[in-house]
Amino acid sequence: MAGVLARIDRGLVRLFGAGPTAAGRRRERLARAGSCAVISLTGVALLAPNLVPGLVGQGPAVGTGLAVLGIVVSLGLVAAGVLLFRSAFSTPNAVRIAVWNLLGLVVLGGVLLAHGLYRGALGTVTPTDTLAAGNVLAISAAAHVIIGVHDARRVRAEQLAREREKFAVLSRVLRHNLRNDATVLIGQSERLAAELEDPSLAEVAETLSRRSQEVGGLADKTKVMVEALDRRSAPNDRVNVGDVVADVAADARERTDCGVEVDVPPDLWMWADDGVASALAELVENAVEHGGASVRITAVIEDESVHVRVADDGPGVPENERAVVSGESEITQLTHGSGLGLWVARSIAESAGGKLTFDTEGEWTVVGLVHGRAASPTDGAAGSVPTAEPAGTTA
Repeated sequence: MAGVLARIDRGLVRLFGAGPTAAGRRRERLARAGSCAVISLTGVALLAPNLVPGLVGQGPAVGTGLAVLGIVVSLGLVAAGVLLFRSAFSTPNAVRIAVWNLLGLVVLGGVLLAHGLYRGALGTVTPTDTLAAGNVLAISAAAHVIIGVHDARRVRAEQLAREREKFAVLSRVLRHNLRNDATVLIGQSERLAAELEDPSLAEVAETLSRRSQEVGGLADKTKVMVEALDRRSAPNDRVNVGDVVADVAADARERTDCGVEVDVPPDLWMWADDGVASALAELVENAVEHGGASVRITAVIEDESVHVRVADDGPGVPENERAVVSGESEITQLTHGSGLGLWVARSIAESAGGKLTFDTEGEWTVVGLVHGRAASPTDGAAGSVPTAEPAGTTA
């Protein structure tokens, strides 16, 4: 059975997925519009039999109630088709939902038609039979749309699980190879730097060593991003903003010569997880490496959210890189980030229901983390809250 369902899934994607050609994209748009129209037209068609009590005159109150129920459900089907067209469901899954809708109509409609023919042969067909058929078909169609939505979500969940498994394997292989190769390069370049007598060649060796260390650091950053993805379903905890900022600032001062200023209100707490320190450290490292002579970390409260901002007086984040990291632009061979630091910060923030922001304040470039504000533990509020549902998934 699972194999049959998998073949059906692949067939829907092959037939109705957006292809690389203009014809494929046009077919995909038509399939989406047609699928959603089928659901809405089902609702329109089923309005007629549910209007029978109003057309034949006054009847029992229960008949009026049933008619109202059928009309509401039919109008719900009309709205469902419109909402599906505007939803994040992929076109193959929109087709899947429309097929479920038709399945409910065909199967139950066939049974009701047979009963109608039987009652017609007996001469016992009445207007109430039309209302009953309209009620049953409307409810059946709506129920099958709901079944289709759950079925589409199941398919998407299975696809995401397979993609995550592939990504995890690729990540492990990549990290392993990067770390091993970087270790070899670092060792050999340090040996060259120590033995070469020519200062210019020794400088080249030192550059190789530094670059090798950066390549090795990519493996660690990739691991942090994968761990952030795995934490998406974990609950958040209260995090003392002042403590996190102080630790990150102290570490930055110890490792670099750049001055790091801190301005955080006392006893300020936010909902996050233990990865927020790594995210903030990435922002500070990025500011120190690409910024100017000084870096400042501030925290403010806006609309029950805590904004932790890292500002530097350097040239700023390039517009194309900012657009890619923020999701405003797609990654291509020409538009992509120059490193993983901002991606790591974004992944960690979003895994805890927060977000990464970009701004400017005069000559300062500001990159920040935004998380929900939490009450101080001394106020006696709840101990933890769940993370927000990750955004941007397409069913």
